[in-house]
Amino acid sequence: MAGARAAEAITRTLGVPLTVLSGTDPHGVAAAVADRLQHTVVVLTSTSPTSTSLATDSHRRAYLQAFEDHGIHDLGRRFVFVTVPGSPLATTALEMGAQLFLAQPGALSAFSLVPAGLAGADIRDLVEQAFALAEPPRRTAGPAGFALPSTGFAPAVSLPAATPSTGSHAGGPGHPAVALGSALAAAVDAGRDKFALAPDGSGIVGLGEWVAALLAASGPDATGLATSGPGASGFGGSGSGASGPGASGPGASGPGASGPGASGPGASGLPGLGLPGSRPTGSGFTAAGPADSGATDAGAADSGPADAGAGGAGAGGVGSRAVAVVLETPSSWGHEGPDVLSVTIGGALVPGIMPGGGIAPDLAVNGPLGAQLLAWEQALTIAGLIRPAGPAGAGRPSSQEGVLRVLDTGLPPQAPQFVDGAVEVHGAIAATTLIGAVDEFARAVPPGAILAVHAHLDRTGDAAALALRTELAGRVNRAVTFAWGGEAVQPAAGIGGAGGTPAVMTIQITGAVTEDLRVPGRPYTFGELQAAEAADDRQALLDRGRPLLRLHLTDRTSGIDQLLAALGG
Repeated sequence: MAGARAAEAITRTLGVPLTVLSGTDPHGVAAAVADRLQHTVVVLTSTSPTSTSLATDSHRRAYLQAFEDHGIHDLGRRFVFVTVPGSPLATTALEMGAQLFLAQPGALSAFSLVPAGLAGADIRDLVEQAFALAEPPRRTAGPAGFALPSTGFAPAVSLPAATPSTGSHAGGPGHPAVALGSALAAAVDAGRDKFALAPDGSGIVGLGEWVAALLAASGPDATGLATSGPGASGFGGSGSGASGPGASGPGASGPGASGPGASGPGASGLPGLGLPGSRPTGSGFTAAGPADSGATDAGAADSGPADAGAGGAGAGGVGSRAVAVVLETPSSWGHEGPDVLSVTIGGALVPGIMPGGGIAPDLAVNGPLGAQLLAWEQALTIAGLIRPAGPAGAGRPSSQEGVLRVLDTGLPPQAPQFVDGAVEVHGAIAATTLIGAVDEFARAVPPGAILAVHAHLDRTGDAAALALRTELAGRVNRAVTFAWGGEAVQPAAGIGGAGGTPAVMTIQITGAVTEDLRVPGRPYTFGELQAAEAADDRQALLDRGRPLLRLHLTDRTSGIDQLLAALGG
């Protein structure tokens, strides 16, 4: 999943259209497969060395069938595979005669750069920005427009000064990735293990979702991606004419690609750490805390982890000591709290421009996109919050067996507690109205724990459901996260409520399927696969004693509107 989110952050920031197929919702799959099929290149990825996820296999079959139905036979040029050596997906690629990239996962590896490049993103510029961060100039004074502080990095408000590590491959104590990693580690050690990530409006878009995916998976993912561009649809986005494997679009550029300087101490009052970005004239990367601190038209088929489980909701025992809460803006609900570290992310800034989008976050991280991707991945590793990149074979236990078991035996019967309008309410609650049930459940989240919303819906068609995170966060003084079906949602083993209370309480949202789509060559439909994944997630949560409230929408649009209206009342 992290590879898909990195590719999406690249294309969103650079203004390259990208469609991401998240999970197995039949409405989303049908819309993606029908979108400009004549111009579609499908990118499928997996970091698992031992298996291919059900979602990845299903997406591949759906596109194969669609190509066949439309008389498209050059399949070797229509599919691109990115995977680790020796994986089943690599064997599939060879059998199909498709383009195959063998790589290890990482933010700037083939897992994100191939689909983003097919969508038309300027990959060379991103790599140059990352190289500039990885190998900064050896000098004590920065070029014009840069500020290299002589004192140590000041982390977040109320946090003790961090002691930077010196053993990182990212560089010495003054390196931005080391400084950022030290600040994040200090925050977690001080009990602020909820990272509230928000764009500051200066050009970087979607990076918070990628960081959240890294933390949720505690390392690499096993993702299936499909791309479509002006000539494709699968993993990727709309590009400008690249139609074959390895093709790259024209040099796309965006406000986050590179900026004319890195902010430092001075007008903003924030101690900064600036190093050159991709251009000698000066784009830079800055991590700062308050001074008073103590694909061509590639559509992405983003499948769930093979070894991590389709939804990941039930896996336990492995994970990061921190969790990311992705905010819409720096001032959205959820940006403050005793266990929250507020972080703003943005493009490189000219001197004198205050990081943080006009507010005073605990931590402001600014710089060109390529530097951001490299620095965050290194910083999270340095802080001990994710594992170093590598194959996903040793990750969380797979739940594919559970999903297959549900598909074989059928969904377990579950009568709703009550029905309110277009919403069926399932769970052990005393309330008799929708808003009463949601409030009863949400307000039972103990201090230090998380309220997780997991929506097994269409990420595009049901995008209005994203607003539920903000509305819930405005009603309860707890961290609220949001994930779509197929994404990991649970915090890691290191996060828990006070006194041994549950680390997470989950609201699962499912929806009625109005038009199902059969998975070619398999005895089930996408709707049945999606329902089995949700049922397996529910069972895994209950088996681990994690509280669960399920809201089933008998009409998706009406149900989402009803939920938002109730929460806003």
